[in-house]
Amino acid sequence: MNKKIIFRLTLGAFLLGSTAFGVAGTASAADATATSATAATATAATTATTEHKSMVLSMRDVAGIFLAKYPNSAVHSISLQPENGKFAYKVSGYTVRNTYNISVDVITGKITKEEVDGREKDIPSKIFNPLAVIDPHKAEQIAVAAAGDGSIAKGWSLEADKGAVKYTVTVYRNNTEKLYIIMDAVNGNVVKKSLPEKLPLEED
Repeated sequence: MNKKIIFRLTLGAFLLGSTAFGVAGTASAADATATSATAATATAATTATTEHKSMVLSMRDVAGIFLAKYPNSAVHSISLQPENGKFAYKVSGYTVRNTYNISVDVITGKITKEEVDGREKDIPSKIFNPLAVIDPHKAEQIAVAAAGDGSIAKGWSLEADKGAVKYTVTVYRNNTEKLYIIMDAVNGNVVKKSLPEKLPLEED
């Protein structure tokens, strides 16, 4: 399943980057582009296998689920955050006509929530190729190192805006404060570290 998802992910990102939002291309033009891109995307899919296998779906798996559900779409943001005591993936993205927001079970890949909104403006500056950014595990490692001793990452978001793609990683330090580390999602360079927020004291 992972190979099929990654293939769809690469193909969808390629098609959108080259045709869907540049001009209002026809379906036949997109089909022709897909045919010519098959060899290149197959190679990318082979090299994009997940290094650390686990029961939890990877960021690229979830992006692939989104792109497979909405043909000719592109990803705007992906996040993995605690929700009602457990973690959940949220993905948002666009087609030329609609905005889609879904929640995905981290284990089964089942879409648990779906919202459809209207057309977004300036789409090319708000989308990214999930194969072209660093892995969330790497982003968390960078964030923890930037936050200092006693730090642990608890959730992240990945979003494209104004042509830039950035990770925001939530870090808890010494169980007493929370801060956010923002980094370039392509090269991993930290661009901002928020001021720490004191956590509320737990009642005995």
